[in-house]
Amino acid sequence: MPFTRYGQIVASVVLFTLLGNPVHAQLDSVKLAEEYFNQGSQIFDFDHRKQAAELFVLSTQMNPKNAKAQLMAGRSIMLTIQKEKSLEYFKRAWKLDHNVDPDILYYLGQGYHYSEKFDSAILFYDRYNRILARSLNFDKSVRINEVNRKIFECRNAVIYKEHPVQVTIADLDDHINSEYPDYAPAISENEQLMVFTTRRPGENMNARVAVDHEYYEEIFYSDKVNGVWQAAKNAGVPINTNYHNASVNISPDGKELIVYHDTNGGDLLVSNRKADGTWSPPRALEGVNTEFLESSATLTSDGRTLYFTSNRPGGYGGTDIYVCTLDKSGNRWENIRNLGPLVNTELDEEGVFISASGQHLYFSSNGLAGMGDLDVYRTTLDAAKQEWTEPVNLGYPINSVENDIYFVLTADERYAYMSSLRQENLGEQDIYKIDMQNWKPVYLDQPEYSEIFAESSSIRRDAEIISPKATRSNVIVSYQVVDDENNNPMDADIEFVSQFGKKVKPVQKGTGLYEVTLNHSSDSSVYYKINVFGTGYLAYTSSMYFHGAAPGPEKISETIRLRHIAGNLNVGYILNVYFSHDGVQPLSLEGIQGLLRMMKSSPTMRVEIGGHTDNSGSDEYNMDLSKRRANAVRAMLVKGGADPDRITAVGYGKTKPLAPNDSRQGRSLNRRTEFIILQP
Repeated sequence: MPFTRYGQIVASVVLFTLLGNPVHAQLDSVKLAEEYFNQGSQIFDFDHRKQAAELFVLSTQMNPKNAKAQLMAGRSIMLTIQKEKSLEYFKRAWKLDHNVDPDILYYLGQGYHYSEKFDSAILFYDRYNRILARSLNFDKSVRINEVNRKIFECRNAVIYKEHPVQVTIADLDDHINSEYPDYAPAISENEQLMVFTTRRPGENMNARVAVDHEYYEEIFYSDKVNGVWQAAKNAGVPINTNYHNASVNISPDGKELIVYHDTNGGDLLVSNRKADGTWSPPRALEGVNTEFLESSATLTSDGRTLYFTSNRPGGYGGTDIYVCTLDKSGNRWENIRNLGPLVNTELDEEGVFISASGQHLYFSSNGLAGMGDLDVYRTTLDAAKQEWTEPVNLGYPINSVENDIYFVLTADERYAYMSSLRQENLGEQDIYKIDMQNWKPVYLDQPEYSEIFAESSSIRRDAEIISPKATRSNVIVSYQVVDDENNNPMDADIEFVSQFGKKVKPVQKGTGLYEVTLNHSSDSSVYYKINVFGTGYLAYTSSMYFHGAAPGPEKISETIRLRHIAGNLNVGYILNVYFSHDGVQPLSLEGIQGLLRMMKSSPTMRVEIGGHTDNSGSDEYNMDLSKRRANAVRAMLVKGGADPDRITAVGYGKTKPLAPNDSRQGRSLNRRTEFIILQP
């Protein structure tokens, strides 16, 4: 049993701690560090995050030179509420051993991301992607898209923090919040009753812990007396059971409560408050629940329309927002429909809330233009079309790099409450109150690209980099370019582009032989992207990375093999383009840049741009989406100077999958854009 084993491990740690000096007399620090590390590794596998973090940190204190211990301390801390503290351990792990883990660059990116050092995060995320691009793993394109998403979030975060919205945010006191997770507030119209979810042990109906080693979710409530929230109380039976129970929504008069129970995959139920203040046994929302997850919901003021989230089949991915209406009998919900791809994404939409006016729908998503994890968005009802508009991020500081969710408004929309994980929290996730009086939406202004090739110029020169003592180094890089078929040296156009957008041209020393001297400082990291173009050949892209903590070789020599462009209707080349839910995001356009250069160097070259989707959504939607994505790439090529008559855009929908659609990895692999050379 994992719990018994964990108990034995903790007992041994306590023993080491209590014995103090005698233990140190028996075991030197290295052996003791190894013991802590082994114990941490055992319970880490059973998801004991906090305890594992403590053990790994102890191991690093006893032996700071153990790169693996530093790494695992960072990884376990990344799974706790203090993610930003993982960065120091990842930095030390990498300094000690650049090869400590294949994903160390990604972990460094995460550490910088959660520390809100976004420029450095982008640098390490991008470097990690370059390594992935050279690997032969089947799912590398899935991982690349995930990392591209992280880069996208960092770039968004820079913009949001530079243009904060005008709000005041206050953490509620310990009458509501505790040292444990507190979240999902629901507020009555007169703001006199709050119902929320907590995972505190006090008054919990189940003394055991759940599989994630936290206490079970319980529904608590608080009444406001003379403008002050009173100490929260457990709502008790029949609202709460021995397992997960969560607050979802409360009616304007505070007499009807929608709750979540962890049954049948996760269901939504409704309970009525009696005159004596107790609650009736919750009953299912008829017509809404399925064998899949239904997790959050919100009622319009008249009680006739319900918006809810579900991961049932037929959506766009993850949990989606649906809407339904109450039938004439008032007992069953009907006419269920998905809100569509303008609101829903391939990831998760959660914590839905409809304003008292019915004009604004608020929700959290990790699939739109956010800062990291879940951000809160607002979509507005177009009264004329009866359609929801494109969602708008509520901006910083409402949103952060952590999960920001369960946003609810008072009836006059002056104040809002939401859950978030922030440094000023009383414990874990807390409930906050927000003064929205001066809030105005901020529209994310994605940069315009005068060229198709998006340089990494948004990375600031003062980005924090791991910094040992500074020295200067020169590295001579020599490339021999050859024809892949006959190995003959050939001339090509080579450029080195640094992470700051600076271009360096090598000197030609002979046929196909190029040399460049790159200067870098040991107190900084330098990343170069290498682009190689040959007339009549497929473009070649590689990367090179220098870090001051480990001096590189004085000379690097490599051979680059270029392949002839050949028309082949059966071969598709995947373009590295990252898509948002309904368009093309200018994040990873290197593939488009390479294709553009190829077309310019081969005046007769004709290509087909093919858009592909996974099997989420209807056939009609997928076909339309794939066509729009293909046309978006075509438009970028034309904007970059390509002849539009030589580019055909075709949408294939879900008809040509590369992998089964029965997993997230497979679906991500199938969401792609390819080009086929029709004529060299």
